[in-house]
Amino acid sequence: MSEQYPTLAQMGITSFDNISRYQLRREGRADVLKIYYHRPKGSLLSRSKKFTFARPKSLGPVEFQKTEQWHQLEDTSPILRQALLELHRLLGSEAHTADETTADTKQQLLADLEHMERVMQDKLNELRRQIEALK
Repeated sequence: MSEQYPTLAQMGITSFDNISRYQLRREGRADVLKIYYHRPKGSLLSRSKKFTFARPKSLGPVEFQKTEQWHQLEDTSPILRQALLELHRLLGSEAHTADETTADTKQQLLADLEHMERVMQDKLNELRRQIEALK
């Protein structure tokens, strides 16, 4: 299957059948691609992988860099563009309405929030145990 998705394979992705979705966002002068996987409960494998693609340094005047046209320029990595094409082909063209996309985003944000709360609570409990051990 890696011959069907050479860019994803080059990025180190091997579990093509387990990919559930992906997310692309911009952080400063980089594009961040996050790929999420279906994992059974209790699995030790990661639920996501994050890839960062730096954007080239700007060559335009500072005034132009602050405009909307500047942010719409196609200065993304060719590897990222190819990976997005492969992900789109892999996951199919699942057409979502705006309401479905909003609901999916809300569900994911709530799941991320719950996960973060569990992680923080575990860390706080660990720190409390370490403090108690010092007494």
